[in-house]
Amino acid sequence: MAYSTIKTEIVDRVGVITLDHPPLNAVSKRMMVEIMETLDEFEQNDTVRAIMMKADGPDFSYGADAEDAKKGARGEKEEIPESFSVLGNRLVERIDGCPKPTLVAAHGRCIGGSTAMFNAFDIRIVGENFRMHDGDIYYGTVGSWGMSSLRLPMWIGRNRVLDYMFLNEDFTGRQCYELGLASKVVADELVEVVGLETAKKMSKAAPIAVKYYKDCVRKATQNNIEEARALELKAAEIVFATEDCKIGLKSVFENHGVPNCEFLGK
Repeated sequence: MAYSTIKTEIVDRVGVITLDHPPLNAVSKRMMVEIMETLDEFEQNDTVRAIMMKADGPDFSYGADAEDAKKGARGEKEEIPESFSVLGNRLVERIDGCPKPTLVAAHGRCIGGSTAMFNAFDIRIVGENFRMHDGDIYYGTVGSWGMSSLRLPMWIGRNRVLDYMFLNEDFTGRQCYELGLASKVVADELVEVVGLETAKKMSKAAPIAVKYYKDCVRKATQNNIEEARALELKAAEIVFATEDCKIGLKSVFENHGVPNCEFLGK
């Protein structure tokens, strides 16, 4: 199937998704739908035993597409009516719940919403100069995609996730590894090579065993996921209605993803 924001191929037994939405690989609503459709195709294809994501261009992704976000904020009619929150959470659930082993190989910048997508993969391989930045609370928002305030606390622990959010830094590939966000750090020029080699190795695992093993891990680590998700949605609803959120998002749009504003506390 032809897509407008991604490319797909099958290499040996690995289904490969390549983000291809220049210049920033922004995660638009169209991209999220296309990724989920591809996951459906790869899951139903018995030839595909593992799934890998990578990106064209110098950066993995600069996060949620600003134009889509502005349209939603202005209440304009959109081709894809679901909100970023609904689609983003569905995408994270889709990757996390994939019955086949998944891997992402990333270089350059990984910002905002794209960090949620990145962290949902089973294995995450990055370059030394990889940079991750997820500053929701400095944008006047809280995460609503089911990752930074939901899965990451369960997966990497309370102290590490608070370091991740409150330090508000560009975390290098090595720092991501130390925080538990990256599985392996390699030279930048080897990211995709090592990623594909690892995905090919993962494709040799027994498919039924992989599915049930992942089911067991999810049960062990996400036992209260529904209750936590309900709290996350309520928190996002409350925060999104505040003046601080309006100020923060306006500043993000005007300053190319780097907010420069003072919050009012209301």
